[in-house]
Amino acid sequence: MSFWDRIAGFYDISQSINGKVYSEMLDITQRLVPEGAKVLDTAAGTGALSFAAAKKAAEVVCTDLSLPMLDRARKKAVAKGVDNIRFEARNIFDLADEDETYDIVMAGNVLHLLSAPQKAVRELCRVTKKGGLILLPTFMTKRQPVTLKLYKVIGYSSESDYSPKEYVQMLRESGCGRVKAKLIKGMIPCCYAIIKKTN
Repeated sequence: MSFWDRIAGFYDISQSINGKVYSEMLDITQRLVPEGAKVLDTAAGTGALSFAAAKKAAEVVCTDLSLPMLDRARKKAVAKGVDNIRFEARNIFDLADEDETYDIVMAGNVLHLLSAPQKAVRELCRVTKKGGLILLPTFMTKRQPVTLKLYKVIGYSSESDYSPKEYVQMLRESGCGRVKAKLIKGMIPCCYAIIKKTN
């Protein structure tokens, strides 16, 4: 059982500790999704970004490798009466979609966990329509906040601890398009990066 499987039951509670940043991250996501869009959310956890996108999207595909996380997301959808999200187990490196399938593709708080983040970004780019957006909000953990140290006690590990500048540079080097970013300040800051696909 992975770390993410083990914490699925209290993942939402742990995120609420950083509530102000989390709330702004979700507000930005909702604003960026066009009415009637087709959206893919990868490494979605319990689906917070998916639910934000679903308020305007025609369809959201909510994916994760962790089945317990997806099960929590599915139960939340039933409780909220949200019926435009479907749930699938997927690997961010191999999405099994045709090229240029989605208007919006999202991957929140996952790239720092991967040994090959640019490979993942290029796969996200592949399934995004030209002119579409790839939304990549990621918590900045360079300074090792207390909550992150507690996560590490129970098995959390990351491949990279980015500063905002380092994160944006990594995304630019993926070669997928123009990168914009906003730093959301708080207990654990979030660098909300957006790639507009140009290739």
